Amino acid sequence: MNFKVVLQNLLRRFSEAGVEVALSGGLALSTMGVFRFTKDIDFVVLEESAGAVEKIMTALGYEKQGFSSAEILSYISPLKALGQVDFLVARRKYSRAMVKRARAMPVVDGELTVKVLQVEDVIGLKLQALANDPQNRYAVDAPDIQRLLKLHGSRLDMARVREYFGLFEKESLLEEWLRDVD
Repeated sequence: MNFKVVLQNLLRRFSEAGVEVALSGGLALSTMGVFRFTKDIDFVVLEESAGAVEKIMTALGYEKQGFSSAEILSYISPLKALGQVDFLVARRKYSRAMVKRARAMPVVDGELTVKVLQVEDVIGLKLQALANDPQNRYAVDAPDIQRLLKLHGSRLDMARVREYFGLFEKESLLEEWLRDVD
């Protein structure tokens, strides 16, 4: 996947259509000092923009994947260079607030600027994925969360992080990971 070309094109189209998105997933992690392989681009998008996203993605030749739902929109291009782009649809107060708090950050070796979720919010989404599907997500999301806690611990809004862990009844896991950081 050519991340630079895809991001450039998508960001231009989103801006023209007034679609507010925030980068999440592997590319967002790279802005936070956590580098790992990623094969797609992940965004969080406000619910009211989901229709505009659908129009943009299909106009670019992307096909909606069968597992897409009201909560997750996943598009794949038949052209390998354009890859897969996923959208978490922000419908609830927590995810909507994440989009509003996102900040512009350089990505793709500083060649582009895009709004990126805050570290605490990436932790919250990764925790949600882990809680919803522990068998498949623990091996990926737990190490990412632990790295973020280690790298950003002193600068994190721990009240927000604790709130996320409380929502998923994972407070003891947070305490364990925080002990490991010290």
